[in-house]
Amino acid sequence: MLEASEVLNASILIVDDQEANVMLLEQLLRNTGYTRITATTEPRTVAGLHRQHRYDLILLDLQMPEMDGFAVMDALREIETDSYLPVLVITAQPGHKLRALQSGAKDFVSKPFDLVEVQTRIHNMLEVRLLHRKLAHYNQALEQAVRERTAELRTSEARYQRFTELSSDWYWEQDAQGTVIKHSGPVQEMLGIATDGGVASGGDWTSAERAQIDANIAARQPFLDLVYSRSNGDGSKQYMQVSGEPMFDLASRFSGYRGVGQDITGRMRSVEQATIFRSAMDVIDQGICLVAHHGKRLLDVNATACRMLGYTRQEMLDLSLEKLGIGDARQLEALFEALASGGDSHRQALVTPRSGGATLAILIDWRALQIFGNWIMIGVIGADPDA
Repeated sequence: MLEASEVLNASILIVDDQEANVMLLEQLLRNTGYTRITATTEPRTVAGLHRQHRYDLILLDLQMPEMDGFAVMDALREIETDSYLPVLVITAQPGHKLRALQSGAKDFVSKPFDLVEVQTRIHNMLEVRLLHRKLAHYNQALEQAVRERTAELRTSEARYQRFTELSSDWYWEQDAQGTVIKHSGPVQEMLGIATDGGVASGGDWTSAERAQIDANIAARQPFLDLVYSRSNGDGSKQYMQVSGEPMFDLASRFSGYRGVGQDITGRMRSVEQATIFRSAMDVIDQGICLVAHHGKRLLDVNATACRMLGYTRQEMLDLSLEKLGIGDARQLEALFEALASGGDSHRQALVTPRSGGATLAILIDWRALQIFGNWIMIGVIGADPDA
């Protein structure tokens, strides 16, 4: 709805070759409360004035010499490209009314004037004109909002796609029948599914691991960081890690799956190698301990060291070197500084308490090793044969 002040603040142009008619209409409008009123007796200037000011209403006399109201409306149509002419025609010829409306005028008043009728028609037409303009502005604002929102969504989609590409090796979507409908990366080869929903060839998939993924999909359940593997023709093993979730449409009907995954073969090989090395360290006859240079605390010990001293691995990691009988902080500081400065290995003979109160005479050969910019001390522990 419009406020009364909006209507009274509308811009109005009076066009009539008779000065008396112009003065009468202008006085009528001012008495009603309209304030933005312009008038001209020169019809040839109307198009230029409207192009400059874009009037909300033009009161146009049809019968004028040199250029009549119909010609004026022809000129106005070239300006108003949306085909809305804000023209209220003034005529004393009844036969001109229909032609005026067909030419684009929105209403008419007859001469001689009925002042109440003129006021009413002017008010009604201005209301329609201003609402029409408001609607046009609203549509423009809506279109702009749609464009901006569309741009935001495209940016968000591009950001999401880029994030997916950076955080995973592949992304895939499949429909309710299991057919891949969208993907990035070597999905068929790495996920082990073909474009028709079947299993892709190439290597022997570990059946139990694959069955776990298939069971989640069959149950419409999400799954996170599931690891599965296959044996390749050259005897090597390949590991994949995959996460997926079911998709549902607006009617809550299952529509497929989507997910991301990575080839984690390198990571798993590192874990395997670390496990193999740990197992080897645990079965050798000598105890091994790793000590932080500055913290003077145990970083790790092997199983042999634990058996020799009668502690679990965690119990040893929780004890200080001094409580283990390996030496006080000052002595160890001097020893470790000498080793870190390039000194040779150092053999330490001592009697260390075992768990439960017994003691054990041992020899520890200390060496220093710098890893990732930090020094660690490696102690190789054996029983003292001379004790």
